[in-house]
Amino acid sequence: MADVHYFAAYTDSGCLMGCDHKHATVISAVACISAAGGYVVAVEAEQPRELNYSEEREFQLAIHGEILVRRTIRLWPKAVPPVLN
Repeated sequence: MADVHYFAAYTDSGCLMGCDHKHATVISAVACISAAGGYVVAVEAEQPRELNYSEEREFQLAIHGEILVRRTIRLWPKAVPPVLN
């Protein structure tokens, strides 16, 4: 199995930008997000890839907390997380 690491990512003028760290966990990469709309990208065998289901759940938990994660995962992947008023 290839080593996996994560980085905090965002786009700027259509370019993928991100931190230079190789985070061991999704949550540590979330802590490195520095721009609105930031996300976490997994890197496996030196190739970026989308987060899998469990990684996405960890990301949503770190960003929104447990209650919203339950709602989001139930609707995912087709829905955007609900907005609290």
